[in-house]
Amino acid sequence: MGFKLDNFTESLKSGIKYLPVTAKLTLVAVVIGLIIGLFIAIFRYYKIPVISHILTVFITIYQGLPMMVALLIYNLLFSYYIGPFIDFFHLNIDVNKVNNIIVAYFALSLAAITTMSETFRGALNSVEKTQFEAGYSVGLTKFQTFKRIILPQVIPVAIPGLINNLVGVIKGTSFVMAIGVLEVTNASLIPCFKTFSYVEGYLAAAIIYWFFTIILEVILSTIEKKYSKKNIKSEVNYA
Repeated sequence: MGFKLDNFTESLKSGIKYLPVTAKLTLVAVVIGLIIGLFIAIFRYYKIPVISHILTVFITIYQGLPMMVALLIYNLLFSYYIGPFIDFFHLNIDVNKVNNIIVAYFALSLAAITTMSETFRGALNSVEKTQFEAGYSVGLTKFQTFKRIILPQVIPVAIPGLINNLVGVIKGTSFVMAIGVLEVTNASLIPCFKTFSYVEGYLAAAIIYWFFTIILEVILSTIEKKYSKKNIKSEVNYA
């Protein structure tokens, strides 16, 4: 079977139609990853007893767990516990549909939390200890020092890594097809079921992901440059 242009066009249209689903999965995972990831990085940086050790073990384990395996494990566990919960309360909900989307958000968010916490931790480690001492010397508390002195220095350092993390989350959304979530990859393959020729579908999905990531990278890189210039100007004015 050769390459079918009509099939490719249909796959492209089908994939683009479900691009908002991929975008929503990415947005939710990234927002959760940014918030919780920053707190985890702070806990580990300040070496808070017990909590920092537990978080280190969690990060270490999750970094070695493939996304596909994690999705399948979560899918089995969630279906086991969510099904009886819905039956008990007599809720008129499609268990499989709810289970799959919850698992997708859960797995992608955990992956984002893991990678982004490491990015923030690396950025925190780049700040000299004297910056903390300077804050304490003028009477600032730990929180005030972090908010006013440390965080403004951490963000510019973390942005390039966070952009890479974002791209990783976007690519990771393709794995949720394994648990039946209809997103770009799964949708791109729908027209292929008629012809049993799947190369057009996978190629269409690859192109959609490529354009999506490139556009986001350009936008975020522009924001990063503007933020860096603003940061440099503020430092010059301060000096």
